[in-house]
Amino acid sequence: MPREASITYEQVAAIADRIKAAGGKPTPRQIRERHGSGSLGTIHKLFQRWEGSHPVSTEAGSSLPPALQRAILDYVTQERATARADLDAKLSDIQAAADELAADSERQTDHIQTLENALQTSQEEKAALAGKIEQMETDRSAARDEAARERQAAETTRTELAKAQVRLDAMPSLERENERLRSAVDAERAARTDAERLAAIAEAKVAGLAERLEDSQARHTHEVATLDSQLKDHKRRDATLEAELSAMRKESRDLAARLAQAHGELEALRAQNAGHLDVIKGFTAQSAVTGAS
Repeated sequence: MPREASITYEQVAAIADRIKAAGGKPTPRQIRERHGSGSLGTIHKLFQRWEGSHPVSTEAGSSLPPALQRAILDYVTQERATARADLDAKLSDIQAAADELAADSERQTDHIQTLENALQTSQEEKAALAGKIEQMETDRSAARDEAARERQAAETTRTELAKAQVRLDAMPSLERENERLRSAVDAERAARTDAERLAAIAEAKVAGLAERLEDSQARHTHEVATLDSQLKDHKRRDATLEAELSAMRKESRDLAARLAQAHGELEALRAQNAGHLDVIKGFTAQSAVTGAS
């Protein structure tokens, strides 16, 4: 958003009128020093508007006595020197204002480049964060698959234990059959013990994996929330940088336009100065012819 001007035309006109009323010749630099703030380019444009509302008029008689003509010639010569000095001072002020506008434009260009570099860095950081989030999603999916495999293994072990228990319960109660099957029972008991040990190991592994999965999910949830917050911050920074960059580009274009206008006004003053000198030379020649006759 463009900044509001810190000085108005009314303030420039009031200061210029006071300087002129005191017998001085106002310039944009004097107005800036008295006001204490404001861009020299803005003050120069407002000062040109004030000068346009105070035109300088010149009148000359077509036929004057020789003595009066000589007095006027002396006066014109003196005024020509004064006007030339004033014009030279105005040209110097306009050139200084143009130089300052050019320097300000260069500073704005450097600032725009800095903002563009910051925007590029922010976009690279955003891309890196998006890649990190994608990798974390992949890791979480792998952890879920591993936990599912461990649960399946534990379920298989429980099924085998249930089958062994069914076989033990179905054994005949006869002593002879008991003796015959004692060795088988012992073997089944050993197998059950091994199975129970394996089941306990599997349960412990499942519990560990479940705990690891919960920790991983909690860390992932926290990291995702943190990364989402960072992405939002980067988006806000991107929007702010884009807005600043747009404003700086507009201001740079305005400065370039004012610089071109200042150069045009400088050329106009130079042409005006040349025209005044031609008029004075013509008047001097006419006075010389009149005095000779």
